[in-house]
Amino acid sequence: MTVKNTKNRKHSIILAVLFSALVCYFVATFISLQTKVKAEEREVADLKNSYQQQLDDNAELQMIIDSGNESAYIEKIAREQYGYAMPEERVYYDSTAS
Repeated sequence: MTVKNTKNRKHSIILAVLFSALVCYFVATFISLQTKVKAEEREVADLKNSYQQQLDDNAELQMIIDSGNESAYIEKIAREQYGYAMPEERVYYDSTAS
């Protein structure tokens, strides 16, 4: 073997190692970016669902306002969310229910 042939072989081994390292870096970066993209897509889908739910809620509230039945809605919210009752009204709770 000649000295020049040995140097070329060393250079080609070094280039192969560098090329392999570069390929590994790009693959790792690609995988990392793909996972970030999937996470962002899930977040966008969640936001779209929340947006649609808010639009539905707004439409329901607009129907209540248009019907002029705000007091029934206010009473419903007071009973369901805050546990209020009308004066002299007795509210019974089922303690066996889960």
